[in-house]
Amino acid sequence: MTNLEIYNIATKLADAFSDTQQKFPVKMNFFLQKNKKTFIDLAREIEESRLLIARTYGTLTDEGNYSVTSENVATAKEELNELFNIEQDVHVAKISFDDLDPNMELTSAQMEALMFMIE
Repeated sequence: MTNLEIYNIATKLADAFSDTQQKFPVKMNFFLQKNKKTFIDLAREIEESRLLIARTYGTLTDEGNYSVTSENVATAKEELNELFNIEQDVHVAKISFDDLDPNMELTSAQMEALMFMIE
């Protein structure tokens, strides 16, 4: 799985399951929390590397973003592409489609966020 895929999954999980009041079947909840922690931890590591590249080639603006000078854009872009294309072996805790409760209410964003872990 590439760092870009990891980063996107972490973002989807964090956004779709920010409501802690929602109840899920025990097995699904356990695997969801396990995967969410794994992917968010990996995304934090990726983000640290991304920020290091931004600090190396850019300057911090008053808005809190990094601005990369035109002479550094190509190098920064190349390093960011390399970072996001790195492959990692990630253990994904999978659930079967049958483990999903047919009465469970999921938004389309939640269902999309879960797709990587459903077999």
